[in-house]
Amino acid sequence: MSRQQLAVTDLPLGIAATEHPYNALIARGIGRLDAGDEISARDIEIMARERLRVWSAIQTLKDQGMKGYARGIAHSYGFELDGDGGLRFDWKREGFARIGFESQCYGFEPATKTLEPVDLDVERARLVVFCTGRAFAERNARLLHLTPEQSMDNARDIMSAQSYLVQSRLVPDAGPSAPQVAAFAYDMVTSEYEVPAIRLQAVLEPEFVHPVCTHIAERLFGPLIADAELTERGTFVRRDGKIRGRLKSDEEVVRAIDRLVLVGASVGCLLALQAGRYLASLLAELGASSSLIDEALGAFLVLNLGLASMPEVDPRINHLAVINRWDEFVYAGHDTAPIVARAERTHRRLVPYRDAAGREGVRSHVVLLDVPATVGEDDKGRAVFDPDGTHFGHSMKHYVNALRDRGLPRLLERFFSIRGPFEIGELVEECEAAGELYLTL
Repeated sequence: MSRQQLAVTDLPLGIAATEHPYNALIARGIGRLDAGDEISARDIEIMARERLRVWSAIQTLKDQGMKGYARGIAHSYGFELDGDGGLRFDWKREGFARIGFESQCYGFEPATKTLEPVDLDVERARLVVFCTGRAFAERNARLLHLTPEQSMDNARDIMSAQSYLVQSRLVPDAGPSAPQVAAFAYDMVTSEYEVPAIRLQAVLEPEFVHPVCTHIAERLFGPLIADAELTERGTFVRRDGKIRGRLKSDEEVVRAIDRLVLVGASVGCLLALQAGRYLASLLAELGASSSLIDEALGAFLVLNLGLASMPEVDPRINHLAVINRWDEFVYAGHDTAPIVARAERTHRRLVPYRDAAGREGVRSHVVLLDVPATVGEDDKGRAVFDPDGTHFGHSMKHYVNALRDRGLPRLLERFFSIRGPFEIGELVEECEAAGELYLTL
């Protein structure tokens, strides 16, 4: 499919507001760019005005309740709902498969600019990257021309790029003792429908954990928490429903899990959160005490870049979500209006996170960024239309650059010096007081 065949429903806001003029303007603008035409400042001004209007139209739907909004989006996609109000999909229990990776984790090799298989080094601080869903055949304006086979190849490129961005922008130091960055090779159905379905499922059935995430959790946390038999896929061997192995000591478990950051990008945000939450189930299955489970869940950090849904977050998990004010993928699935309003009222970019049910996070916060989006201005104040370069405001490059400039590497450096449970809110306050983190709006 060529870019000239782009439909409004292929755009981030095209399902939520199919008939709105904004999406038609964006689709036509992309076609004109592909044809080599220039977009005038007047045309960009019209797009910016229509963006405000489509934002308002979608907000009216969200104000009636995020579950109702999600059901409406699900209906527009043609998804069926089950008796519990969740999505009816085979992938909820089966039908997912590894997409050709030979290792659990990959590290970016600067010399060759490629991914190389790596093992997680428990003795070092670690950032494990759950890459964006568009690496895995999500259908959108940038990938319409790719075949499924090309999408699989593209997955490696995206994993490589995002690993590089995290490693080069967010890791506080370099050298052999520097925190390890590894991209996690997770299973995914090769369908343009699963990514939006996962986002919707997080709202409609908040306690649901995708089977992919249970496998991720076992492969990621299994060797850290237990001496146990593992399958070829890296998951626990079970006999009569019980894990074949024993739980490590409390101290070993916590020290293996602390100094660990799960970095989610786009749909990877949800996979990282679900995998982190499932750690509690694995520990309970191994006979861990409630106090050990609490300590383990409070010892690592989940960093979400471009959280495009409103999942329930376990109150024991330290969670930092980051959104761009004009990110269209985020706006399509996240009620960002209260975040923006509170940030502007308090003049702070950091606000408490709220899930789709309105519950405020205990150790969960949101950082509001203002980074380039579909329409905007360059550093000289000139109007710019750049859906590709900004990925409709969802570009991870712009996210990590802004976080670097605001001092996030110093926050991570402080986190990596902590052994055991911590409080992300307290850590943020320490960094701000020391002049290392800049979250004033």
